[in-house]
Amino acid sequence: MTEKQYEKITVNLPAVDLGKIDYLVEQGFYNTRTEFIRTSIKSEIDKNSSAIDRVIQEEEGKEGTFFAIGVISLNKSDLERYVKQNKKIALFVMGMCFIGKDVTVELAAKTIKSFRVYGIKKGPKDVIEYLSNLGREK
Repeated sequence: MTEKQYEKITVNLPAVDLGKIDYLVEQGFYNTRTEFIRTSIKSEIDKNSSAIDRVIQEEEGKEGTFFAIGVISLNKSDLERYVKQNKKIALFVMGMCFIGKDVTVELAAKTIKSFRVYGIKKGPKDVIEYLSNLGREK
């Protein structure tokens, strides 16, 4: 079983809502504020799972789409294989996408035709900036 990777976020809440959370923690409904927030977020994701399932089905069926839920990592040698095959891929990720520090903007441009990452994008700043703007120039 793989260990979950967490990303820290900041949430601004009204004082009254925070007070209600603290009360529920004090009463033993949750161990911590963090547990309350994670549980609440998970509940909302579950409640809206049909929208997520629909996009997953659509993306999984597309030719040339590199689809992942979780964590993916692409480096120079991964992308050079697509250059040799004269193929461009569409990246669709729900989770985390790591682009290796050996990947250049030029290589990304040769191999990636679209880039949709819902979650965390990490890699060389210029490459992530280029990929994040793909399809937005109009």
